[in-house]
Amino acid sequence: MFPFTYTFEREIIKDKTSDQVIYTTRDILQKKKVQNILYGPNFVSFDEGLFTERSNWHYLSLIDNGKFIYNENNKTLTYEVKLWKLNLFSLIFLIITMANFKDTFGNLFPFSALLINHLLCYFGNRGLIKKIVHKINYLS
Repeated sequence: MFPFTYTFEREIIKDKTSDQVIYTTRDILQKKKVQNILYGPNFVSFDEGLFTERSNWHYLSLIDNGKFIYNENNKTLTYEVKLWKLNLFSLIFLIITMANFKDTFGNLFPFSALLINHLLCYFGNRGLIKKIVHKINYLS
């Protein structure tokens, strides 16, 4: 089974304070219409909830919550994202299709859908932290 949590780490190469990193991260998340943003010293966390304003094809609609943590000592930004909602819906979809379809396609379709959703979520969230670090390092 695929992991329920992804963790990404990126290095901040510029001399930035914790507040600058946290505020830049918060601003980018707000532009992406992320819901329930909570931020404080050295962290930004968010909770997406079950239903969001964005389309179901957006990679942030697949996750439950995420947290950015900035370690000022070694200048790394860590992003942890949880995927319980994605796995729960995939499990329900798997049970329904396994009960209704008895052929090979019916059994492989839920697994391929789960794989595609995980790939979309993984690469989308990896791109999100890359975008944030790029803005911190080169654009601000």
